[in-house]
Amino acid sequence: MSRTTLLFALAVACGGALSPLPAQKAPPPGATRPQPQPPTQPNATPGQGKVLRPAPSGAQPAAGASGGAAQSGQGAGQGAQPGAATVTPQATRSSGVPAANPSAFTAGLAVTPFAGGGADSALEYAKRFGKMLDSTIVSLVDVFRNTSGQPMVGAGSPTALSQRERDRWSRCRNLYWDLTTYATAVRGLVPAVAASPAVEQAATALDSVLDSVLDSNGAIAACDNVASMITAPQRWTPWQDQYETAARRFYREFYALIREGHEHDRALLVAVNAALPAARRAPVPAGLPRNPPYAGAAPN
Repeated sequence: MSRTTLLFALAVACGGALSPLPAQKAPPPGATRPQPQPPTQPNATPGQGKVLRPAPSGAQPAAGASGGAAQSGQGAGQGAQPGAATVTPQATRSSGVPAANPSAFTAGLAVTPFAGGGADSALEYAKRFGKMLDSTIVSLVDVFRNTSGQPMVGAGSPTALSQRERDRWSRCRNLYWDLTTYATAVRGLVPAVAASPAVEQAATALDSVLDSVLDSNGAIAACDNVASMITAPQRWTPWQDQYETAARRFYREFYALIREGHEHDRALLVAVNAALPAARRAPVPAGLPRNPPYAGAAPN
């Protein structure tokens, strides 16, 4: 074979190797299988977005979720509605007894006025009123039991008083303000028990006595004044003179006043028991001793 023939044969062989194989050819357009497409979503219209539903009770919204935040804001708004009525203390009475202020100082023995409900409900309220007033009066007497019955002479400031003495006047002030709630409540009780003349008379007498016992210029109001002298001494000048004057008057006069109030409270309970069936009556508390509870004082 000549050299020319050999070169031609090699060229033909190499050209065939470079041709595309039948399997490598692109398939015709009609042979391509279409891929499944997601269903077409309609355009959302205003107001047809995500529906927010209340979370189950006790569930917490996910952090950063706008829907949960909106619901939390709505829940918080339900706790305090704009324009809600504000609860205020009772109006000041025409007498010298100041209005009760249960949000200020209290020993937890304040009473709320009679809420209504008929003559029988009024008698039940009067019974509870009498028992609670007894507890409040006895608590006040116990605060000063076995004390000297005299102010600390020579005390130039609250720091000269013992912590026990400062706590005593603070407790006295709280009980004084609790007692003013009884002076307010008994006035509303009087017309409510009009169907029981004896109870009405006893309530009227107690109302009058509490007016004098708790007068803002009276001896028992010194509880509030002395406690203020201890907590805000800068308002009282000269401090020592005012402290000794107020405390001495309290020790001299408070027991006779509070004992008179207690006697009228006992009379109210006696009248209430007479108007109630035997099964609903309350024990009448024992009277207080005639002498004050100071150390060394005779019990009667």
